[in-house]
Amino acid sequence: MTQLNIQATERTPTIFLSGPPWHLSLSGESYPEDVSAFYGSVILAIDEIVASAAHPLHAELSLIYINSSSIKALYRIFEGLDAYRQKCDQVTICWRYTEDDDIMQELGEDFQDRFPQLSIKIQAD
Repeated sequence: MTQLNIQATERTPTIFLSGPPWHLSLSGESYPEDVSAFYGSVILAIDEIVASAAHPLHAELSLIYINSSSIKALYRIFEGLDAYRQKCDQVTICWRYTEDDDIMQELGEDFQDRFPQLSIKIQAD
Protein backbone atom coordinates (compact mmCIF):
# COMPACT_ATOMS: atom_id res chain seq x y z
CA MET A 1 0.00 0.00 0.00
CA THR A 2 0.94 3.65 -0.43
CA GLN A 3 3.13 5.33 2.16
CA LEU A 4 4.60 8.86 2.05
CA ASN A 5 7.31 10.51 4.08
CA ILE A 6 8.20 13.90 2.59
CA GLN A 7 10.52 16.02 4.70
CA ALA A 8 9.90 19.75 5.05
CA THR A 9 12.01 22.29 3.24
CA GLU A 10 12.05 26.02 3.71
CA ARG A 11 9.19 26.24 1.14
CA THR A 12 7.29 22.97 1.65
CA PRO A 13 5.56 21.19 4.52
CA THR A 14 6.30 17.82 6.04
CA ILE A 15 3.85 15.29 4.64
CA PHE A 16 3.40 11.86 6.17
CA LEU A 17 0.95 9.15 5.09
CA SER A 18 0.95 5.72 6.72
CA GLY A 19 -1.47 2.92 7.32
CA PRO A 20 -3.78 1.18 7.37
CA PRO A 21 -5.47 2.49 9.45
CA TRP A 22 -4.53 5.62 7.57
CA HIS A 23 -2.92 8.69 9.08
CA LEU A 24 -2.18 11.75 6.95
CA SER A 25 -0.22 14.65 8.39
CA LEU A 26 0.74 17.97 6.79
CA SER A 27 2.66 20.54 8.81
CA GLY A 28 4.72 23.64 8.15
CA GLU A 29 4.73 26.22 5.39
CA SER A 30 3.57 25.67 1.83
CA TYR A 31 4.75 27.82 -1.05
CA PRO A 32 6.59 25.42 -3.37
CA GLU A 33 7.86 26.72 -6.70
CA ASP A 34 6.02 23.92 -8.54
CA VAL A 35 2.83 23.12 -6.65
CA SER A 36 1.71 20.43 -9.11
CA ALA A 37 4.99 18.55 -8.85
CA PHE A 38 5.10 18.80 -5.07
CA TYR A 39 1.49 17.86 -4.30
CA GLY A 40 1.04 15.50 -7.26
CA SER A 41 2.39 12.49 -5.37
CA VAL A 42 0.17 13.27 -2.38
CA ILE A 43 -2.96 13.49 -4.52
CA LEU A 44 -2.04 10.23 -6.31
CA ALA A 45 -1.43 8.48 -2.97
CA ILE A 46 -4.83 9.55 -1.68
CA ASP A 47 -6.47 8.40 -4.92
CA GLU A 48 -4.79 5.01 -4.45
CA ILE A 49 -6.08 4.53 -0.91
CA VAL A 50 -9.58 5.65 -1.97
CA ALA A 51 -9.65 2.75 -4.41
CA SER A 52 -9.47 0.27 -1.52
CA ALA A 53 -11.05 2.32 1.27
CA ALA A 54 -11.80 -0.01 4.18
CA HIS A 55 -9.98 1.38 7.22
CA PRO A 56 -10.33 4.56 9.29
CA LEU A 57 -8.46 7.61 8.03
CA HIS A 58 -7.36 10.46 10.26
CA ALA A 59 -5.85 13.62 8.77
CA GLU A 60 -4.09 16.30 10.73
CA LEU A 61 -3.18 19.62 9.10
CA SER A 62 -1.09 22.17 10.93
CA LEU A 63 0.00 24.78 8.42
CA ILE A 64 1.45 28.13 9.40
CA TYR A 65 1.50 29.67 5.92
CA ILE A 66 0.04 28.58 2.60
CA ASN A 67 -0.01 30.39 -0.74
CA SER A 68 -3.01 30.46 -3.08
CA SER A 69 -1.64 27.78 -5.43
CA SER A 70 -1.14 25.43 -2.48
CA ILE A 71 -4.71 26.10 -1.33
CA LYS A 72 -5.92 24.77 -4.69
CA ALA A 73 -3.86 21.61 -4.14
CA LEU A 74 -5.36 21.27 -0.65
CA TYR A 75 -8.84 21.42 -2.18
CA ARG A 76 -7.85 18.45 -4.35
CA ILE A 77 -6.61 16.63 -1.24
CA PHE A 78 -9.88 17.37 0.56
CA GLU A 79 -11.81 16.09 -2.47
CA GLY A 80 -9.86 12.84 -2.10
CA LEU A 81 -10.62 12.70 1.62
CA ASP A 82 -14.30 13.24 0.84
CA ALA A 83 -14.20 10.45 -1.76
CA TYR A 84 -12.66 8.19 0.90
CA ARG A 85 -15.46 9.18 3.31
CA GLN A 86 -18.07 8.29 0.70
CA LYS A 87 -16.62 4.77 0.41
CA CYS A 88 -15.68 4.15 4.05
CA ASP A 89 -17.35 6.82 6.24
CA GLN A 90 -14.50 6.66 8.75
CA VAL A 91 -12.67 9.93 8.11
CA THR A 92 -11.74 12.46 10.77
CA ILE A 93 -9.80 15.65 10.14
CA CYS A 94 -8.15 18.01 12.60
CA TRP A 95 -7.25 21.46 11.29
CA ARG A 96 -4.79 23.06 13.71
CA TYR A 97 -3.79 26.71 13.70
CA THR A 98 -1.82 29.03 15.95
CA GLU A 99 -4.23 30.66 18.37
CA ASP A 100 -3.79 34.22 17.05
CA ASP A 101 -3.72 33.26 13.35
CA ASP A 102 -7.13 34.37 12.05
CA ILE A 103 -6.19 33.65 8.44
CA MET A 104 -5.46 29.96 9.03
CA GLN A 105 -8.52 29.64 11.26
CA GLU A 106 -10.72 31.11 8.51
CA LEU A 107 -9.13 28.83 5.91
CA GLY A 108 -10.01 25.81 8.06
CA GLU A 109 -13.56 27.13 8.35
CA ASP A 110 -13.69 27.55 4.56
CA PHE A 111 -12.79 23.86 4.15
CA GLN A 112 -15.42 22.99 6.75
CA ASP A 113 -18.04 24.93 4.76
CA ARG A 114 -16.92 23.51 1.41
CA PHE A 115 -16.92 19.91 2.67
CA PRO A 116 -19.80 19.75 5.18
CA GLN A 117 -19.95 15.93 5.12
CA LEU A 118 -16.38 15.64 6.36
CA SER A 119 -15.82 15.66 10.09
CA ILE A 120 -13.41 18.63 10.36
CA LYS A 121 -12.42 19.75 13.82
CA ILE A 122 -10.81 23.20 13.96
CA GLN A 123 -8.47 23.58 16.91
CA ALA A 124 -6.22 26.37 18.15
CA ASP A 125 -2.81 25.37 19.48
